[in-house]
Amino acid sequence: MTSTALKTLLQAMTLEEKAAQLAQIPMSACLGGVSEPTGPMTALNLTPESIALCGSLIADGPLDAPSYAAVVRALTNAHPHHIPPIVMKDVIHGHRTMFPIPLAIGATFDERFASRMARCGAREAAAMGAHVTFSPMVDVVRDPRWGRVMESPGESPTLCAAMGAAMVKGTRNGDPSHPDSLAACIKHYAGYGLSQAGQEYSPIDVSRTELFNTYFPPFEACVKAGADLVMPAFVGVDRVPCVCNGWMLKDILRGRMGFEGVTISDWDDPGQLRNHGVAADLKEAARLCMEGGLDMDMMSFAYLPHLAQLVREGEISEQLIDEACLRVLELKNKLGLFETPVRNDSAAYQQAVLSDPETKKAAFEAAAASCVLLKNENVLPLRPGAKAALVGDHADSRAILGGWTLDADRSSTRTLFESFASDPRITLTTPGDADVILFACGEREQDTGEGQSKTRPQLTGAQMDELSRLSALGKPVVLLLFCGRPLILTKAEPLCSAILNCWFPGSEGADAIRALVMGDQSPSGHLSMTFPRAIGQIPLHHDRLSGARPHLDGENYFNRYIDESSAPLYPFGYGLSYTSFALDSKVVKQTLCAGSPAVIRTQVTNTGSCSGAAVLQVYAHLRKSPLIRPMRQLIAFRRVELAPQETAEIEFELTQEMLMLYDADGCGVAPEGICDLAVGMDADAPFAQHILCIRG
Repeated sequence: MTSTALKTLLQAMTLEEKAAQLAQIPMSACLGGVSEPTGPMTALNLTPESIALCGSLIADGPLDAPSYAAVVRALTNAHPHHIPPIVMKDVIHGHRTMFPIPLAIGATFDERFASRMARCGAREAAAMGAHVTFSPMVDVVRDPRWGRVMESPGESPTLCAAMGAAMVKGTRNGDPSHPDSLAACIKHYAGYGLSQAGQEYSPIDVSRTELFNTYFPPFEACVKAGADLVMPAFVGVDRVPCVCNGWMLKDILRGRMGFEGVTISDWDDPGQLRNHGVAADLKEAARLCMEGGLDMDMMSFAYLPHLAQLVREGEISEQLIDEACLRVLELKNKLGLFETPVRNDSAAYQQAVLSDPETKKAAFEAAAASCVLLKNENVLPLRPGAKAALVGDHADSRAILGGWTLDADRSSTRTLFESFASDPRITLTTPGDADVILFACGEREQDTGEGQSKTRPQLTGAQMDELSRLSALGKPVVLLLFCGRPLILTKAEPLCSAILNCWFPGSEGADAIRALVMGDQSPSGHLSMTFPRAIGQIPLHHDRLSGARPHLDGENYFNRYIDESSAPLYPFGYGLSYTSFALDSKVVKQTLCAGSPAVIRTQVTNTGSCSGAAVLQVYAHLRKSPLIRPMRQLIAFRRVELAPQETAEIEFELTQEMLMLYDADGCGVAPEGICDLAVGMDADAPFAQHILCIRG
């Protein structure tokens, strides 16, 4: 449909019809047929006619393609202008085939895994009938007490921006109207990961300077990558909830970032304005959100009954409704829904997509690449013929997929026990008879994700007791750790001979873990979040700002703890391998000028006897700046596969934009002077190899 035709359609719509396009209702409300409203729809006095007018459906349960198609067709036919609804769904780390959680995908330090995960999830969900996914989540996360860190690529703005942009591209695959693509909704804009004390839905307190430098960049990268929708965060900025924050949604998102798509609330977020105390009722919430720049209301039912009334009472302009409605219609047009409202109505085609072996292969490769070897005292890989005991609450469990697994196919998910039992190279036995003990434990799936905040992100007392009993047997203990966040492992680490952080690895996770433990592949994941030593260190991250009184030997008054080291247990970017890598150590001095990038070259050699992946990371620190800078800042990274004794020369092109700071007004503060660079395998890489002289 042409732009002119869309505007003609908009002019033909009544005020109520336009307002209804800005409302989202649950798919489950329509399963009984458009003529029979069910559940909350009845309680809200919604008629079949008003349901048919609604612009979007949220897929709130697992359904098959024919069921989705029937609902979409019925609503389209019932609409006075035959405008189809958009079906939206959470496809966070896979749909039926689950990939590792996004925090684990971040640990690959490779955008290809992020893009492939998003591509496979979009293809499976589109075969079911979905049009939009609420993904990727690109909140920069630094507090492991917050349960939703599992949805983010990690603590670095650079990493979140790169992985988020790759997921947007993988989801859309160049054209969201294609039958196996989805439109991408990025979330949660912005600063949600700063929820006080890591407690879900708690307020945040953040400066605009920090927003411009840390929390906006991943969203801007995703907008540039083609994101179709943006979801504001549940929190507020400058004490104005993001869902109605005109500065956030209009000035920055649309004005500064150039976003032209649809803004949509999180579940019942407009309704939360009453809890924030900024709206007395849903009617006032509807006015505030519409004036603030929110296009679509997800499940608060503020817009549907109140927007037209507000216009007629002179409280808001109909032009605001028209602008928001046109953006929704443009999204539907971009998705090709006016021509093809139904993506697929064939159960056979859906099953063919869901059983594609290439998707399972991609999930296996992602799981193997995301696991992080944190410790290894020459225990791993296991030697052929070894007798191993596999114990722990995750040893024989299929609950290793992670959060957001509503549509997951758990029946085909192998347990660790099933996977290891199928390997003839080892014999499973009891701990007393074993050469090595594999202790599989960690968080439960349901203890991670939205609403799952913790004051103590660590192993449970029962798990620590079991680990102590196993360690007392005097045999090597390999901790296979399952988690959706960094855990405090300070007490557990001395009791283990090896630690493999498996995160929640997804549908093919068990086989991927076995491949790593048996040495079929070398671990290559690197931490996407810092692992603290103690809860009191949280939040702890690699790019903390420089502070007063740095550590000086012999001085009492400096930046430190008196009861614990200031260093993390495992730094950001950390990860071991079964092989070893050597980097060149030449000191290179270069000049970086505006518009003229500097190229940093480093050689990396696999000095071991097996193949492996090196993850090179470039950190920067500007010696002098008008604004306080991070002590070290990840500005680039590269994952490279190397055969034994193979050498590769890696180039990093650095620009002034990578080192730019922004003030409270969002104005760039160009870097000048001497910048130290560190190229290494984690955030402890020394600033000794490269020096940039930056000139304006």
